Amino acid sequence: MAGISPREVELIASISEKGLTVFTLEEASMLMGVNKATIVKLANNLVKKRKLQRIERGKYLLIPPAAWKEGKFSEQGIVVASQLIHPYYISYWTALNLYGWTEQPSQTIFVATTKIKKSLTVQGVSFRFVRLKANRFFGHVDRWVGAQKVTIADREKTIVDCLDQPRYCGEIVEVAKGIWNSRDEVDFEKVLNYADSMKNGAILKRLGYLMEALGILTQDYHKKLAPRIRRGYVDLDPGAAKSAVTKSPKWQIRVNVKPENLTEWKTH
Repeated sequence: MAGISPREVELIASISEKGLTVFTLEEASMLMGVNKATIVKLANNLVKKRKLQRIERGKYLLIPPAAWKEGKFSEQGIVVASQLIHPYYISYWTALNLYGWTEQPSQTIFVATTKIKKSLTVQGVSFRFVRLKANRFFGHVDRWVGAQKVTIADREKTIVDCLDQPRYCGEIVEVAKGIWNSRDEVDFEKVLNYADSMKNGAILKRLGYLMEALGILTQDYHKKLAPRIRRGYVDLDPGAAKSAVTKSPKWQIRVNVKPENLTEWKTH
């Protein structure tokens, strides 16, 4: 490691051996058995040498050696996300991508958490933290990404989260794509149970409308879904303009997007 002191090499090695991508000054101090002031000096030197990146106060990103030549971070962003806040799980547009249900990539990684945390950008990748109430923080599983275990929304919670807040998954057309592409992988009975637990009637209304528009709403599922639809209109797409709105009394939905936009991509 040309241009790096033995102490700096030791810091990098200690972090790497621990399997960390993101670390705090306190963690590094304990791993090396030295005081915090020493770690601050080492970290500052490594930031100047583009081996570390400071991502927030007292927290650093270890840039993988493969990326040192370009000075750019090449590790998957969700691995970084998994070490930025706890508790957490990856959801919304990011989970749609992980499950292969949307072809539209996002430069933002969406992280569900019960805490408040400001968005941040690391090596060109944005991290958006979506605060959930404790009763909505469920439905997640562990999954390996390379050598790192991360927590992501399970298939059913991914769909429910996207229906709950379409703005975090590319708006309602991407939700429609997600439902269509997941139709053979998702347990829609479980989706109903999750939606009930979320206590947001808009989820069920959007689900019913979209499944019917996509032609995948079975008679049996409709019988289970229909009694859950309560009076009171909600927007199909909360982020869309309010002009040219039609209504679906059946689903209590204000259809504020062109219906053809929800399905035209199926023919492409």
